[in-house]
Amino acid sequence: MNIDQNRLNILAAQPVRLPTARELRREGRVFFVGGALPVNETLETMFASFCTESTDLFYLSFGEPATVAGGLELARQIRKNFNVRLMARFDYPVPVHIAEHAYAAGVDIMDITSSASHAFPGGVAESLRAARSVFPRWSVASTLPLGAEPLDATIDLIDALLADGVVPLAILSGERSGKTEEISAELRHLTAGWKANHVTIKPLVPLIAVMTPLVPTEQTGLLRGFIDRLEERRLLAAADLRRHLRVNMNQDSLDSAAL
Repeated sequence: MNIDQNRLNILAAQPVRLPTARELRREGRVFFVGGALPVNETLETMFASFCTESTDLFYLSFGEPATVAGGLELARQIRKNFNVRLMARFDYPVPVHIAEHAYAAGVDIMDITSSASHAFPGGVAESLRAARSVFPRWSVASTLPLGAEPLDATIDLIDALLADGVVPLAILSGERSGKTEEISAELRHLTAGWKANHVTIKPLVPLIAVMTPLVPTEQTGLLRGFIDRLEERRLLAAADLRRHLRVNMNQDSLDSAAL
């Protein structure tokens, strides 16, 4: 992926605002959904918007721990009613049983935020590893703010995440808007790390396009776009089958153990 320098300057001065658990909005081909919103009213609004604009990714922001149950129910309803990839974000470490519930509810990609200033803290590291034990390869991500910390600290965190099998994602912090050269270096290191580790980035491209100045090297034509959509549907169907088999297998194991 390449860096759009003009968009970098814009985002460095005015970064994209991370969604909250109580808002519903669309940016580009990403639908940001608050996990603390009422289920029925939210689905009605989503249906109306989904029918008028194409969506490639639902990004569900879970709120505080007290609202996780509502977020999981919203994830179930999204998976039941929409054939679109679903990503969930947690702003705090979560135990393995939450990752298991999220996966069973229909979440395809789990994002647990990191911070370079905490040097990949133990709680977040354990949470990411727990999620990796549940989700398929390269389906656990961690978003970190670029430009918020010294260059070396951010690069070290990117490398640590990749070494742990976690997809590092980025959002511009806006805290060092004049440091576009350092942010560019961080972005170059990020994309080089994706490539060197053969990270599955394609499902995340819609979010990357919204959050960062990165753009695909090759532009998609009409035919390529049609083929990509067919392939995406095939992958979603395979992911749903894998989820169904795993969830049923776990339930059968519990039933056999009389739990």
